[in-house]
Amino acid sequence: MDFEQLRAFYTLAQTKNFTKAAEMLHLVQSTVTMRIKQLEEKVGKPLFIRDKRSVEITQAGLTLLPYAERILKLAQEGLSEVSALQPYEDYLSIGSLNSVWTFVLEPILKEYHTRYPNIAVRTKTGHSSDVIQYLLDNLIQIGIVYIPPSMPSFEVIPCYEDEIVLVASPDDPVVREKSIDARDLARLPLVYMNWGPPFHQWIMDTLPRSYVPKLQIDKAELAIDLVREKVGVSLVTRSIVKGELASGTLREIEIIGNKPPKRSAYIVLPKEKKNRPSVEKWLNLMREFGYSI
Repeated sequence: MDFEQLRAFYTLAQTKNFTKAAEMLHLVQSTVTMRIKQLEEKVGKPLFIRDKRSVEITQAGLTLLPYAERILKLAQEGLSEVSALQPYEDYLSIGSLNSVWTFVLEPILKEYHTRYPNIAVRTKTGHSSDVIQYLLDNLIQIGIVYIPPSMPSFEVIPCYEDEIVLVASPDDPVVREKSIDARDLARLPLVYMNWGPPFHQWIMDTLPRSYVPKLQIDKAELAIDLVREKVGVSLVTRSIVKGELASGTLREIEIIGNKPPKRSAYIVLPKEKKNRPSVEKWLNLMREFGYSI
């Protein structure tokens, strides 16, 4: 499939206008028309319905569109990766979750950047599923995730286990307990973060079936801010609040009885890239920081 045909198809799908598509591609309109026609001949179906006033994408076009977008994006990422090598000896691309970058990997990243000035580093952030897709698309060489894939082409290395702890503001007048039975969480003003399948199942098994948290969020930093402001308490990973607990700006409420499951993190990488020098250096540095990998 011709790359320029895909570019013309994707641009026309966005603009729904041959003239505008030609302008964006810096081509004459007849060239765009020809490339769309050639692509339609290859796929054996019309990709657009044309009339004098409008251009509408067909079902076949809608089916092709996400693949075209992915191919074009991968091509741009590939060019960026090649460009990143100059003037460096090597490069390293790593993907992980926002909370892992902020509270676990940042000091390792800083040390790597300082220690290896001839290696260019690029980070990507997303959920575990996004990071696995980055690996599949060859956009990163290392992924650090909470939900590992089961694919023979990947090596999965256990990295660390993170406790989930209940935290509150030290002077919150509503929540004064030093410890609490897990079953009593339902009566607290809980700022709810879903930490994945094992944790969600623990919540379902521990609290009444009718329980619905009043405030559900999807960003750890926001949970911590709301706890500081005495909006409520929150169940968060210990790595995120380690500094806050040490300084006394947050306090831990001990959970007794059925404790939350620990959250396991994994390093995922293609087996053929494990021995790449830039990857080996990153793994060795994680060991220096105390991670048993």
